[in-house]
Amino acid sequence: MPSQARLAPRGLERLQSRHPWIFRGDLASLPEAEGGELVAVGDGRRPLAWGLWNPQTSLALRLLSWGSERPHLPDLIRDRLRSALALRRRWCPGEETFRLVHGEADGLPGLVVDRYDDVLCLQLLSLGWYGMREEIVEALSELLDPTAVLLRNDVRALEREGLRAEKKVLRGALEAGESRVVALGEIKSLVYPLAGQKTGLYLDVRHFPRLLRGLCRGASVLDAFCFQGQFALHALRYGAERVTAVDQSAPALEAGRRGLSLSGLRDGVDWVCGNVFDVLRRFEEERRTFDVVVLDPPPFAPSRRQVESARRGYKDLALRGLRLLRPGGTLFFFCCSHAFGRDALLDVLREAALDGRRDAKVVAELHQPPDHPVLPHVAETDYLKGFVLEVF
Repeated sequence: MPSQARLAPRGLERLQSRHPWIFRGDLASLPEAEGGELVAVGDGRRPLAWGLWNPQTSLALRLLSWGSERPHLPDLIRDRLRSALALRRRWCPGEETFRLVHGEADGLPGLVVDRYDDVLCLQLLSLGWYGMREEIVEALSELLDPTAVLLRNDVRALEREGLRAEKKVLRGALEAGESRVVALGEIKSLVYPLAGQKTGLYLDVRHFPRLLRGLCRGASVLDAFCFQGQFALHALRYGAERVTAVDQSAPALEAGRRGLSLSGLRDGVDWVCGNVFDVLRRFEEERRTFDVVVLDPPPFAPSRRQVESARRGYKDLALRGLRLLRPGGTLFFFCCSHAFGRDALLDVLREAALDGRRDAKVVAELHQPPDHPVLPHVAETDYLKGFVLEVF
């Protein structure tokens, strides 16, 4: 029998819940295996599941299959990639830019694949997948025939896995500063697959700007933490009279400017580069107001330890947004921190409205799109939430 990771009682409970993560503290004994190997996980008598082993991190095992039969990894990868693509074809018809693999939710924990038309960007966030990168690239090439497959392993989580940060071309050709033009809703956007934030663009919010369609005719719109201005450009498309887009990344704002001409839009956006909190404070001092305010900040609570400080940050941001909003205006507020839940965010917005002496009603609740699916039994796959409020 191959070396087995023997589960402690709480580890057995975790496995029976079908959660794909097994922590070192869930194990009664460790397997005799090299980091990155596929190992059996069980009760000491028989295998109950199989997972990728990493002795260097507290997240010791990422489970790939349940049952006693050892999976053949190349076949498993191909099957799950095909299933992932089929889901996107069903739920994102006609789109060629989307998240193809969303880790645990697609049965490939620790693997992220984003598609930008003919370019695929990979994040191999576990030691096991890094060792299988050639098999993954081969399977993706067979499935989609991309012109380039890139590695975007430039995230902090890699340190815990014992991997170094790196960006490189795994197959095909793409220069460091080379861009692609992709469709996002009703605009065109530049993406720099080897240089942009995340894997190039924020794909999880790409469906939400369409909600601006009935709100922008003749309106003044503020898009804060805008990155390349998905909301700003859609607002202009939908007839906004004045659009202001704020971000601290000058390269992102320049890409947004180029997106105007690519989308056939007039130059009607005021691009403001700076710390968003400072800019909002200045707008408040100048007594500027807007009909629509979009606030899509980075995560304030990467882990549960930061929840209380995040609460203060989100409330401060919500108050500033409300002060800039005209009576009868609309506030879009997003949170991408898994550790900061939906109810906590709604509480923050409620408290901000009370403190700001504004009446507000929730008219829409937003969630991550279908290409970022959620497993009901894996809370960590559910991270993006948003509310749209009408404010008086």
